[in-house]
Amino acid sequence: MRKPTILCVDDEPDGLFGRETLLKLNGYEVVTTTSGRQSLDLLRSATFDAVVLDYRMPEMMGDVVAARMKKLKPDVPILMLSAHESLPVAALRSTDTFLSKNAPPSQFVGAVKELLAARAPFFNRWLQSWKRRIGMKTATPPSA
Repeated sequence: MRKPTILCVDDEPDGLFGRETLLKLNGYEVVTTTSGRQSLDLLRSATFDAVVLDYRMPEMMGDVVAARMKKLKPDVPILMLSAHESLPVAALRSTDTFLSKNAPPSQFVGAVKELLAARAPFFNRWLQSWKRRIGMKTATPPSA
């Protein structure tokens, strides 16, 4: 079975490396970038199960990146991170969840797991719908 792949975006290499290491230790494939623009290129060209995105970046703020990501791939969930304990509601409009960078590592990993678990029902419904459209016989997936 394929490991979930997470795209991590942060302009601070130390924090990015720490989150990458933590996610890999918990069984995820991780692709990193320090650029909002590069993250959009990566999202266009590859398949990701979730995105972990920093809010405050010099080239393009995280809320702008998140909005563009949702236009490209609306089904990919986004976890917004910030050194602040909270962000304005408008900044989180295109994200699926928010977490402070001050949260303990276990809470970060838990938030990623929840993000992926919330995506699974959507994917299962989409897959069943697609199979019906192309005429494949479908079995009802087990309830989670």
